[in-house]
Amino acid sequence: MRTPYTFTVADPDFYEPLDATPPDGGELRPTSVRAGWHGTPSGIWTMWRHDDLTVVPAGWKVHVSARPGRLEHVLDVVAGICCDQDVAFKHLSTRLFYGWTHQKHASRPQSGKFCAAYPADPHAARRLMESLSEALADEEGPYILSDRRFGTSRTVHYRYGSFLRQQQVRADGTPMLLVPDGAGRLVEDRRGVSFHLPAGVEDPFLEETPPLAGGTSFGGYTFEAALRHSNGGGAYRGRHEATGRKVFIKEARAHTGIGAGGANAQQRLRAEWETLRALHAAVPGLAPEPLAHFSEWEHDFLVTEFVEGESLNGWTVTHNPLIRRDADAAEFADYYRRCEAILERTDEVMDRLHRAGYLFVDVSPGNLLVSDDDEVRLIDFESAHRIGTPFVASGTPGYTPPAALVGDDPAVYDAYGLSALALLMLCPLHQVVQRAPAALSYIRHGLKLRGCDIPPALWQRATRFHHDGTDAGGHTPAGGPLALPSPERVVDAPEESLAALRDRVADALIAMADPGHPRRVFPTVPEGHLANTLCLAYGTAGVVHALRRSGRALPDTVLERLRTDTLRTADALGPGLQTGLAGIAWVLADCGHTQEAVDLLDTADSHSLTRTDVTLAGGGAGVALARLALYGHTGDARHLERAAELADGMSGAPHTLTPRLGPDDATGLWHGRTGVALMLQQLAAVTGDKSYLDQGLPLLHAELDRECDPTAAHMSFPVSTTDVRRMPYLYCGSAGVLHVATRYLRDTDDERLAGATPRLLKALTTNYTGMSGLCQGLSGLALTLAEHAELTGSQESRRLAIDAAAGLFAHAVPHPTGVRFLGDQMLRMSADLWSGSAGVLLALDEVLSPAPDPLFTVDAVAASRA
Repeated sequence: MRTPYTFTVADPDFYEPLDATPPDGGELRPTSVRAGWHGTPSGIWTMWRHDDLTVVPAGWKVHVSARPGRLEHVLDVVAGICCDQDVAFKHLSTRLFYGWTHQKHASRPQSGKFCAAYPADPHAARRLMESLSEALADEEGPYILSDRRFGTSRTVHYRYGSFLRQQQVRADGTPMLLVPDGAGRLVEDRRGVSFHLPAGVEDPFLEETPPLAGGTSFGGYTFEAALRHSNGGGAYRGRHEATGRKVFIKEARAHTGIGAGGANAQQRLRAEWETLRALHAAVPGLAPEPLAHFSEWEHDFLVTEFVEGESLNGWTVTHNPLIRRDADAAEFADYYRRCEAILERTDEVMDRLHRAGYLFVDVSPGNLLVSDDDEVRLIDFESAHRIGTPFVASGTPGYTPPAALVGDDPAVYDAYGLSALALLMLCPLHQVVQRAPAALSYIRHGLKLRGCDIPPALWQRATRFHHDGTDAGGHTPAGGPLALPSPERVVDAPEESLAALRDRVADALIAMADPGHPRRVFPTVPEGHLANTLCLAYGTAGVVHALRRSGRALPDTVLERLRTDTLRTADALGPGLQTGLAGIAWVLADCGHTQEAVDLLDTADSHSLTRTDVTLAGGGAGVALARLALYGHTGDARHLERAAELADGMSGAPHTLTPRLGPDDATGLWHGRTGVALMLQQLAAVTGDKSYLDQGLPLLHAELDRECDPTAAHMSFPVSTTDVRRMPYLYCGSAGVLHVATRYLRDTDDERLAGATPRLLKALTTNYTGMSGLCQGLSGLALTLAEHAELTGSQESRRLAIDAAAGLFAHAVPHPTGVRFLGDQMLRMSADLWSGSAGVLLALDEVLSPAPDPLFTVDAVAASRA
């Protein structure tokens, strides 16, 4: 389950897997099982079998779905039949786990899977499904998207897949489950949103499964484009067949998409239809005009007028001058004027809604569309509440008031949401501000320094529910509530202030260490739990690196656990620098464990991904770079020879690397040609063989060829061929390209790189980004600028690095142990290097105390060789 929300259930401060949630009394368990059968917890599941029962490695897995009110009955039926037929089975362990795997934003491939059984062969699978179908003939459940239904059953499903965990690691560090195909070869066990069979495997039950109704036209409407999908259903742009009118179509799947109050997607869609009809009769034009509500197969559909416009979130990203260093006071003034006009029109719309007797409840930027002339329309009335009826709380993180603020007045939801929309327009740091309102004072003061006075009424609206610690004039009084240097002090003494921030970040990082934790030593992000909690990007190794670079001593138990856990699990880890063994080996070598590092790097070298993936993050380029680092520690020429062999395996035209860059031909430092080019430049610097520069330059040129807008003042790149977002960041964007191009320009006179550098630098010149992290946030920009200053002697880059680092105060969350930072997705705190506090610490230390190779290069080794 890759949706971040499932990692926010177990702990209010840190991301944790769903099965770490404390017991809530909602345990699910069969009423009785046969003697000798025992249940064993396994993540969010309970597995049932007896000691003499052998489970085959793979086969026809049987899934049973169920409605929320029928869980106990369905479980008892499944348990009884599986015990009678000697088939191992499992089920979700608690009602909470059922709720979170069936809610609106849950993983779509996982949804519907309440019980799973593991029959020994197709004959046993057929017998089991026939018995279950007969016993559950009157039951209904969600359709499981990865499966097929058996016969006419509404609950019994099947798919071909692995029973015992067979896996190999992907380049990103996550496991890929394997299953034998028809020839016995292990291939990916694909668990998507459609039924899939490996080559050579045929479905022996197909004749008993009727084809699903569907297509692109039904109910009198043609479905032209999918706009989004959730576990509860989809949203589409369509057209009325009879008139040609463009329409919006919302789909609700049966018995899933459970939301607040326990209502499923279909119940919420029916309620929305009734709300829209009532509003259209009372105040036409306020809400989208309701056109139709109908059922097709087991799904329900709501059709409304298609409201043109851009979501407020997209409008803000497009128009807010905050992210542009060259924006002047006049641009800010015009932007704020438009913000106030949009908010006033939103107030008018909400007032009309309230007078009609409704609260909107989920006031969030995705539910407000802005037209070209700045008119506004509300959409998605799923959460709308008829005043005077029982209230069901719902909403969007960052736009939903704390329960203590609501009390018994649900109208606070709309008031809080409207205030949060104003805050979005100024600076979308809602999750930070909810935890540390004083963060607002840094944004406000920084804008004042740029001559941009936020209109008092707009500021008051945005901060209505948050006190930022400033007085009416926007000044921070002496002895105020800030636990960090005041904004004025940051401007007057930036390096002193940044040093105080660095020390408090390190304090909090050390306090977060928990060497006895069963899953991880330091809090990480969902990607860390899905990949591993040891690696540089997400795990202990990255935090150890940041603390060591900043001169902070670690508890001995932290380093020892990193060492022992890595040695114990080395065969299950990938080889890469950021997500696997190469990065961990590098950190262990830096900490004095050289022999262990050599052994781990040998294991990485023999991994298949080292040959099939060339990237810095997860493949051969990262392993080669780590070899150069180990050469610096040991002087053993074998490391140089092996790095050269890996580099020679990456020779050829830039396009020849495409199949080895992953499925989407990514750009950038971590997953693109830029990372390979860095390894080649570093190899040339250490060995003195300039031919590697000739091999790397075309790779950088190929990256430059993919820039988004050659006419723009700054240079930006798409993330990949399938992700067209323009990023300035280290892992995929402009900062990563500059990080490598700067090194090439020390050794070559390449005119194209020299011409691109000013535009690459311009992409980094901001002290505001949506996130603070090293790889996809402000910390990475600060570190890149600091390194550029050191490598080139540029005082302007030095100034910009300090300015970018100062912007981190707006992301800081003071804590009794120090200062913490929110990790990726901004829903919980994290210590990781990729997006959390360790990355912030590393950047602050490089800005304040520049030293070679903060980001795993070997410039110091090359200098010593020279």
